[in-house]
Amino acid sequence: MGTTLIGEPGKPARSGTTLAGPVGGSGTRLAAPLIAEQDADAASVGARGPVTGWLVVTEGPGLGRSIELGYGMNIVGRGASNRVVLDFGDEQISQDDHFRIAYDGTHRRFHLVPGRGTNLVYVAGAPLLSPLDLADRAELAVGATKLRFVALCGSDWAWPTTPTA
Repeated sequence: MGTTLIGEPGKPARSGTTLAGPVGGSGTRLAAPLIAEQDADAASVGARGPVTGWLVVTEGPGLGRSIELGYGMNIVGRGASNRVVLDFGDEQISQDDHFRIAYDGTHRRFHLVPGRGTNLVYVAGAPLLSPLDLADRAELAVGATKLRFVALCGSDWAWPTTPTA
């Protein structure tokens, strides 16, 4: 018996998605994105450098989704103009610049910075009122959404060179 993975759980496959053949004879089939989507992903990585960490939605709209973070200032909001888009249906997240996560590649540290959002952002239950160091696995809450910050880069490892933008 094999498993077929197509798109995201609970969502139909995207138009233009193709299926690869069985992997290792197990009957498992994997969805392969179109070349245009791969090119778009590569272009967006070039704009922000390689991934440095993720925000993972642990509660609320968007449960189970993850969003990549890049080098420098990652502006977070619901609108498409933000570098990190949290548009999963939580209207309490500001459209533009609710908060920011900065990755400093020189010092290999993350910082959480308030943006222009009307609703507060909470870190481990405390309101974010001024910039602070952001620790791996920190719990963030904004509106009805809870997030976990997961660092890839840090004091123990980082990409060999800091991208220039």
